[in-house]
Amino acid sequence: MSLSIGILTHSTNPRGGVVHGMALAEALCDAGHDATLIAPDVTGAGFFRMSRCATSCIPAASVPDLPALVERRIGEIRDALRGQHFDVLHAQDPISANALADLVEEGRIPGFARTVHHLDRFSHPGLAARQTRGLTAATELFTVSQLWEDTLRTEYGRHAPVVGNGVDLTRFFPEPGLRDQELRARYGLPRNARLVLSVGGIERRKNTLVLLDAFEMLRRDHPDLHLVIAGGASLLDHSDYRRLFDERVRGRGLADAVTVTGTVADEDMPAFYRQSSVLAYPSKTEGFGLCPLEALACGIPVVVPAAPPFTEHLHTLEAFWCQPEHPETLVCALRDALSVRSPARFQASGPATARRFDWRCVASRHLPAYRCLAARSRTDAIASGVLSPCPK
Repeated sequence: MSLSIGILTHSTNPRGGVVHGMALAEALCDAGHDATLIAPDVTGAGFFRMSRCATSCIPAASVPDLPALVERRIGEIRDALRGQHFDVLHAQDPISANALADLVEEGRIPGFARTVHHLDRFSHPGLAARQTRGLTAATELFTVSQLWEDTLRTEYGRHAPVVGNGVDLTRFFPEPGLRDQELRARYGLPRNARLVLSVGGIERRKNTLVLLDAFEMLRRDHPDLHLVIAGGASLLDHSDYRRLFDERVRGRGLADAVTVTGTVADEDMPAFYRQSSVLAYPSKTEGFGLCPLEALACGIPVVVPAAPPFTEHLHTLEAFWCQPEHPETLVCALRDALSVRSPARFQASGPATARRFDWRCVASRHLPAYRCLAARSRTDAIASGVLSPCPK
């Protein structure tokens, strides 16, 4: 039976949950379902890339204060969904989950699904409460890794099966294209340097200061290296951490060796991977880590933490491993990755690794819970007169 499914994300920017939500919606449409991707849109420019599924952008106001922004976004999503009917509503984050929880309390929907990609630690009590409600109020929960399935069971007593992540091999592959030829000039990157790529912006969770320390140590012996930090669109305020990073770059004379791009065009990301010698991804906390999969699909080596969730889905020889709190281990891992004798090794093994992660399989893992929600939704709609018990 075909289902109408609303996939909700907190923004239209290329953050992990948004990327996951779009790919999931596309895979559901490919499987014959009617999936719509829904998100607040501050700029009016729409999602970070063209989607193969239907999209619905909710007009949203710009709010500088994070707690006020969260409350504003919850209200915008909640108000936009009133009067709409889907068999299933599925939130990818605490903001959209709280909007759906409000609709449950109003009696407008019988329940909803939520994927927990990871949990943050908030000092602000209101934000912490919203994060907790965003998962405890959900009827069905999913996670993307065993790490977070275990966390939700231990800390909240909730069952949340692992649905995983995928990678689109029609977009991420080793063969260079026209954008590869133009990329360095377009972003002001040195033509002959070996690029060490970091994706996700400058954030404490991404461990960017430790990466900078490791890069500085490595560059003493390899002056041809250049650090590129791409992406970083976020609702959270990372300005204090960014200030520390900028001060360290200036104080150590690394201004000419580091490029911070900010948000980049989605169609440029495969070229960024292919133009780089290694992806450095020493994150302290991740739900799954989509970027290493994308990099491997493009045929370049990756450095990731020797800890869950990465150890759950990558085998020992498929990546280089570090201890995120210890720059010296990151230096060693990056040195090993940069000294791979045959780049052809990862051009073959990387895509082979990525092929294990298929969005069609990810989508299929949602369907049992979706069907339970759809049955409740249909029963509720018939009881309220929205649907006829005997459709033609």
